[in-house]
Amino acid sequence: MKHLATILDQSWTKQFLLVVAFILLSFLGYLTLVVLNHAGLHDSRSISLLAVILFAFLIPTLLVWFSSRMLSVFFVVPITCIFSLLTNWVMQSSVYLLFIPAQAGLCGLLFYLDQRKDAEAISHAVEIEKAINEKNDMELAFKDEGTSISVHFEKYTHYYNLKNLAADFSATLSLKELSQLIVSKTVELISKESPCFLFLADTDGTELSLIASQSTEGARKQRLKGGDLFDFWVLRHRQSLIVTDVQKDFRFDIQKSSDLNGLRSLIASPLIHAGKPIGTLRLNSDKPVAFTTDDLRFLDAISTLASSAISNSILFQKTEELAIRDSLTGLYVQRYFRERLSEEHGRSLLTNSPLTLLMCDLDHFKDHNDRYGHGVGDFILIKTSELMAQKAGHGIVARYGGEEFAILLPKVTPHEGLVLAESIRSSLANMKLTVRREMIPITISIGVASMPVDTLDSEELIRIADRRLYQAKKSGRNQVCGVG
Repeated sequence: MKHLATILDQSWTKQFLLVVAFILLSFLGYLTLVVLNHAGLHDSRSISLLAVILFAFLIPTLLVWFSSRMLSVFFVVPITCIFSLLTNWVMQSSVYLLFIPAQAGLCGLLFYLDQRKDAEAISHAVEIEKAINEKNDMELAFKDEGTSISVHFEKYTHYYNLKNLAADFSATLSLKELSQLIVSKTVELISKESPCFLFLADTDGTELSLIASQSTEGARKQRLKGGDLFDFWVLRHRQSLIVTDVQKDFRFDIQKSSDLNGLRSLIASPLIHAGKPIGTLRLNSDKPVAFTTDDLRFLDAISTLASSAISNSILFQKTEELAIRDSLTGLYVQRYFRERLSEEHGRSLLTNSPLTLLMCDLDHFKDHNDRYGHGVGDFILIKTSELMAQKAGHGIVARYGGEEFAILLPKVTPHEGLVLAESIRSSLANMKLTVRREMIPITISIGVASMPVDTLDSEELIRIADRRLYQAKKSGRNQVCGVG
């Protein structure tokens, strides 16, 4: 419609439409006279033809309207009305008078559309004028502050980008990916010539760990694995920090730090969640006075968004960890263990490497539970789990059932599996657990199976290890039964 209005507004188009309209008007008038001259009062064909001709008179009215409203209303419409009256008089039928209100209705509709178009044009003009006034007000404000429009516009663009950061940070729940995204966005939006570092604090807030960093080309590499005095200052005071020149800042004794090679200025902001500091976000420079207070404010805004995103990521990781670990022992649950077994089974077949499985079951555990209570039973499970996790090393240790455990050992031969199983058995048997001044004997039976010696099927591997476990039970418990 906008393109059509533009075309119709062109003067040569208006003239063309006007010529066409008058030619059509003349032709329709002539045609009406011819038909009336030969028509009879009861000639149905002539009656229908006259109705079509009178209806066609709406077209010249429409065409002339786009060129001149006045000409359409005071010339074309009266002519069409005269022909309607003439037809009514000759044919002696008042039906033809209906084309007079039809002409009036068309004009009314066209007038309404023009008014609506004019109203929209006025509204657009008002919006444009308002935007121009706002632009002028901003230019005056910038001039009053003595700052160029380009500098302020660049800062405005930075703050505008903050609304997109929240969506970017929430797009991933991986702490590693999120951390790298935070530092890359910080460098991109604040200073493309400064290295950026993201540290996370431990639960006590006494140590910091570098989890993401980005060093730009030309920036001197700085090693900050555990933070320095500036990061701990931010963490301790829970407030942002700007240092324009490290060598002149009286707040810090730089002689006590050996990690300041090439560092002259910096800005840092704390990562805070639920009132507790969880880390710091920092930009360094090897030049003095490299950052402004506006840069620090912008870093604070990024840190606020990053704090929430990092907290969500950590919470998500803890939730995932709870989903795959047993709440009492901290070992993997059976479901996750079977997933890992499937992965390691495929890897073992692909690389032709051994895979050993230990199925373990505590002896007389139900008797201990019944005699000493479930509290002591839980304590036995916890101590057994700690021992297995320590002994297994790189193995995958899971609580397979109530008092049953499974240990998956990738790249471990059957002999090495037997040695480890015997070490677990003997260590547990020698463990001294005293309850109410009474020594509780803890023993375990273990079945060992291995690929490819016993089988190439993962489910069969579990069945063989289970069968050997029960063989150890039948043979007197506190034994290891393996290949052979």
